[in-house]
This record gives sequence, C-alpha cells and structure tokens, in this order.
Amino acid sequence: MPSAENQQQLDIAAERAKCTFDPSQLTALFYGGEEKMQRLKAIEAMVDREPIFDRTDRYFLGRTERALPMVKRYVELRNEHGLTPEESAHFKVYIDDYIPVHLHESMFLPVLRSQASDEQLKVWGPHAENYHYIGCYAQTELGHGSALSRLETTATLDLTTDQWVINSPTQSSAKFWIGTLGKMANHAVVQAKLIINGKDYGAHPFLVPLRSLKDHTLLPGVVIKDQGPKQGAISMDNGYARFSHVRIPRTNMLMRFSQVSKEGVYSKPIHPKLAYGGMTAVRTTLINHSALSMARAVTIATRYSAVRRQGNVDLKTDLETQVLDYPAVQYRILPLLSHAFATIFSGYWMNEMYAQYNADITKGDTSLLKDVHVYSSGLKSYCTKLGADGIEEARRCLGGHGFSLFSGMIDFHRQFLATVTYEGENALLTQQVSRYLLKLYKDVVRKPDMHLSPPSRYIVSLVDHGLFVQQRCAARSMADLYNPEIILKAFQHRSARLIFELAQAEKQGAQWSDLNLECMRLSKAHVQYIMIENFHNGLEKRYNSSSNPTTLAQENLLEAVRSVYNLHVFYTLEKELAEFLEDGYLSPEQASWCRQA
Repeated sequence: MPSAENQQQLDIAAERAKCTFDPSQLTALFYGGEEKMQRLKAIEAMVDREPIFDRTDRYFLGRTERALPMVKRYVELRNEHGLTPEESAHFKVYIDDYIPVHLHESMFLPVLRSQASDEQLKVWGPHAENYHYIGCYAQTELGHGSALSRLETTATLDLTTDQWVINSPTQSSAKFWIGTLGKMANHAVVQAKLIINGKDYGAHPFLVPLRSLKDHTLLPGVVIKDQGPKQGAISMDNGYARFSHVRIPRTNMLMRFSQVSKEGVYSKPIHPKLAYGGMTAVRTTLINHSALSMARAVTIATRYSAVRRQGNVDLKTDLETQVLDYPAVQYRILPLLSHAFATIFSGYWMNEMYAQYNADITKGDTSLLKDVHVYSSGLKSYCTKLGADGIEEARRCLGGHGFSLFSGMIDFHRQFLATVTYEGENALLTQQVSRYLLKLYKDVVRKPDMHLSPPSRYIVSLVDHGLFVQQRCAARSMADLYNPEIILKAFQHRSARLIFELAQAEKQGAQWSDLNLECMRLSKAHVQYIMIENFHNGLEKRYNSSSNPTTLAQENLLEAVRSVYNLHVFYTLEKELAEFLEDGYLSPEQASWCRQA
C-alpha cells in the first residue's frame, strides 16, 4: 500500500487523467484568450524569479518589513519592463498582498487619466506615472462614503489669490479609510464640495499635495494619521486626514469635465454624474477580481478534496473515500466553480461597456453613463458577496487545514472581505439598480415603443399586465429546462414581476426607505438574469460564430463549460425557487425538475 504522500500524488494524477479537454484551453477561455494568457504567465514568471516576493516567511513579518521591500522591487520592475495597467494589476494579484501603492494604480492614476484635462496631464502625468507623485483617492469621510452629495470637505475659491482653500469643517468630514494615505502618499485626489461666492456646486476632484517631495514631512494644514491594524490587507496603510485651510492653485481642480475660470465662472460638466467615474471604474474591476478570487478558492478546495481521504464507503478496499466523491462536498464546492465562470463573463461584458463609455465620453456622448453606473453597482454588489461567501465555504471544506494561514485561504479571504464594503456598501448599492428599473418601467408604461438596452428589454412584457400574469414556463419535460431560451425567460419573468410589485408598493404610499428588502430582492433577480445571459452569450460568441469555427478539442471544452453553465443555472434556480413558484410561473413539478437537473 503506498504511503499517504504517494497516494495523494496518485489521486491527483488520476483525477487529472479524467479530463476530456486541454486545460490550457480552459485557462485561455477564462483569462480572455491565448495571447492574454501568455502575457499573464510571463508576469507570473517574473514574480517567481524574485526572492523578495517569496511567501515562505511573509506571515511572520511586520507591516514595514513585509511591505516596503515588495513596493520598491515592484516599482523597479514595473518601470524596467514598461508594464501596462492590466499587466501591473495582474502582477499585484500574483504578489498576493495589498502593497501600499495598490491604490496609487487602481484609483489615483485612473482618476487622473479620466478626469484631469489634457493640459493638466502633461504636467502631472509623468510625475504620477513614474512614482514621483505617490497618490491616493480621498473620497470616503468619517460621516459619509459613496454619497458624494453629502460629503463635508470644502474647496472654497479665493478670488484674490486664485487659490482653492481645502478645509475639513467638522470631525465627520475627516477623510477616512483611505488606502496609501497613512504612510506612503504625497498627493491625493480629494473629493470636496466646490464653493464659489458662497454657492455650493457639489463634489469635485482636486489634486492636493500632502507631504513634502524633499523629506516626506506633512505640509502645513495637513493632519494625517495611520489607522493601524485591521482584519485584512495588512500591508496597506489606510489613513485618516483632515485639512485646515490648505491652499492649492485654482488649476489643481481636475478640469476635464467642469472648469472654473480665474474670474470664478463655473462651467458645468455635460452630465452631473461624471464625478462618479472613479467609483465606477473600481466597481468594474471588482467584478473580475471576484471571479479570479472564486476561481482561486475553488481550485484550492477541489485539489484538497481530491487528495484528502476520509471515511470508508467501499468496504472492499482499505483505502478511505476521497472527500471529493461525497455529494455533500460536491454541492458545496462545484457551484463556486460555476459562479467564477458566470462572474468572469459578466466582467468581460462590463469591461466592454465601460470601454465604450470612455470612448463615447471623449466625444461628448453620455448616453451610456446611467447603464455603466447601474450595472457596475449591481454586479459589484452581487459578485463581491458571492465571492466572499464562496471563499469562506471553500475554506471550510478544507477542514482543520482551512484554519491555517498556510492553507492559502486565510489572508486571501480577509483581503477580499473588504470588497463588500468599499466603493459602495453592498446592500445600499442595490437601490441604484432598483430605482433605475422602476424608472424604466414607468417610462415604458407611458411610452411602450421607447428604446431599451438589451438587459432591460424584458420590462416591455409588463405593459400588458393582464397578459403578463398569465405567463407560465414552457418546459414540458426536464430536458426542456436545458433550453437557454426557456431559462432566460424564467429569469426575465421573475425580475419583471418584482419590478411591478415594487411599483405597486410605491403607488400605495410605501416610503422608499421602507422598501430596502424589496430593492435587494429585485436587484439580485436582475443581476442573476444578466449573469446567466452573459455566460450563455459569452460561450456563443466564442464558439458558435462563423469567425470562430470549433475544433474537436474545442467541442470537448465547450461541452464541459456548458455543464458548468447548467450547474450555475440550476443551482441559482434552486436557491431562488420560491420567487419562481409564488406567482405560479413554475409549477411544483417543474421546480422538482430543477432540483433533479
């Protein structure tokens, strides 16, 4: 009988031998293509060659010893190899730690690039790109977070000196939880209320120097405190800042979309919500981050469960049963795999929409702004919760080993947990989606032939409500449930019904603040529909178009991924069955088929 170590090697080899497709093709599919996969593998090899990123002793180090050497070497390699933003992001993911300059690249630079004017970028861009300026994005305050209209920090124009006066008038106006602020940053993009001659023009971004570029000491009027230890992102120096009448040039207001002249004349942006661009960008990246995190967690849990043996189901052998062979374990682990794929396809969809939005904005076209804001909010809320819950479930599947930092799950999970809160608290973000869908419904009732973007076209079905309530699932057998059209219609119907019920509650006088739970249900229903549609469309786009003929090897892969798609569909259906049953759209027999499928 082989030793336990040899048996584990035999077990993992046996499991891999069962694979019916080339795993590298699956990796390429997940990462967006062969070329992109090879670029990312080259980044991983670069990290692996550097001893400074070795994780062997990382858990025994303090924050300074853990973070500073990695930051220094990362910046050197980034500049030496000219890494693109996407490559830099993957480099930081593979480092497997939130290094202190993470927010410089994920928030400070994107906001500068998108909201500073071309003239400003010529001056600031080179300094920020080469880390002469190390920046953070200071929006969240002790009193408020993503509600820009309620921020208290002020930027008042002094016409006599042509300067802005940045001030924190109250304790609750202190900037709080700002990554990179505690120790590293020497500049910040500060969101503050723009005030001219006593008139408040709302929140706008300003480039504010924080520390001396000569000796890194705090500049006059700037008070910064490091927030110290926290649950995750141990290497990140989150900080607190207050400003006491700090003066900056008028031209330090980011002026791509709105401007203020030397005479104090304010030119408003083409759309008032353009100031939300920083949050929207990060929410978009968090969707992909959720997918990658779930993929990592399920990989660890699956490999562990394949080599861990426990209990003896087959009395004909002395070997205990592989944990992965227990249906209860499969039920806990495998849906996480399907969620990772559903999320990555929605992430690609969101990336394409955001790229189109950025291209349109340069032409003065803001038509996509609302969709980008709403869908990035809804997907961020749902996918980060899906990820946080899924990673924890995968960790528990490791048994006692899941309690060890060396499992590769603890630090990683703690870092991910912050995503459910930052860039919008998840429960509150659902109201963005619900308000949007409710408004579309009211507009469609008034104008049934109005244009709707594809993800919300199903709302038209509510125009004839008498006909809508008669809708029933068309499945006549369990096999019919594998028809994507039948599944998508079921999720459309569920979401449409919840829109109608929310509209009725509001019509009957319910206060919006009392409808939080209804908003959460509706947002989840709509996002689940989008994710299933994106998963399906993503596969169709890659394998069923004339420009992408499939080979036999690709057919084997496609069959496997379609099984993953079906798992995601039926697992989601089972979890939400009540909402498909309560108006009779699904019959009890059809619900039973969903469980059996």
